[in-house]
Amino acid sequence: MLKAICLGRICYDINLIVDKMPEEGSTTEFFEKQACGGGAAANIGYSLAKWGINTAVSGVIGNDLNGSRIRKEFETMHIDTRYIEPSYDNDTAISTIVINKSTKTHTIYNISDKYIGLKKCDFDFSPDLICVDGYDVVQAKALLERFPSCLSVLDASIITSSVASLLRKVKYAVCTKEFAESATGTKIDFQEPSSLVDVYQKLKKKAGSTEFVITLGDRGALYCINNQIKISPSLKVETIDTHGSGTIFRAAFAYTLANGGDVEKAVKMGNIAAGLSTTKYGARTSIPTLEEIKNIYEQNY
Repeated sequence: MLKAICLGRICYDINLIVDKMPEEGSTTEFFEKQACGGGAAANIGYSLAKWGINTAVSGVIGNDLNGSRIRKEFETMHIDTRYIEPSYDNDTAISTIVINKSTKTHTIYNISDKYIGLKKCDFDFSPDLICVDGYDVVQAKALLERFPSCLSVLDASIITSSVASLLRKVKYAVCTKEFAESATGTKIDFQEPSSLVDVYQKLKKKAGSTEFVITLGDRGALYCINNQIKISPSLKVETIDTHGSGTIFRAAFAYTLANGGDVEKAVKMGNIAAGLSTTKYGARTSIPTLEEIKNIYEQNY
């Protein structure tokens, strides 16, 4: 069985679903709530485990109730939690996501005592797949340098120089449009297709052998195969919430590559998984089954 390590942010998500955003200075009662584990690396790991990959998640959580809830969720998916470090001085990070039903947008409030990195990165097995989100850059670099030949995927969403420093360390970097624009100093203009090519080429120049995918929201994702830059369109669905869809894209992309698929198939599987996830509220609660993803892929490709 394939083995994966997902290293980075672990938090507890609280999704609040509202008909409209609260006004500043008002008092609001929330009657629709979902709560579960979250964080980019954690959700990628949860997805991979759900789809049958033997997965270990590594990060820091507090020695508190939310930390216990997160561990229990992982254990129900048979995720290896030996590499999750408890913090006795800081609470588990919380993300409160306010989802606006009317506009189908969301606002995220990340709440944490402070940034807490792993103290060690010591795994007793060799992985087939490594996924990092750039949250704990020091240990991400240590992990990637320890297994340099391993298939590795970076979730390049956090726009910082430290995350950019990981670009040369991984085999694949899946960037948001905003990250790609920031890293290259070039704006993407969908009316000017040459701007897409320009951004991709600048990313390649910065990171050499790393392969890039740029997610473009409801426009799909840009990738390169056989020296041709292409855009795979997003799945057309009735979207109600996009929170977590990018992370689920990255999970399906990594899963497909780990199982022998090429970049083109991986991007298409990612678009399908991300699209399906937007038809439900929340991130982890919206992860589709592998059968759902494969059925749509087989029907369309």
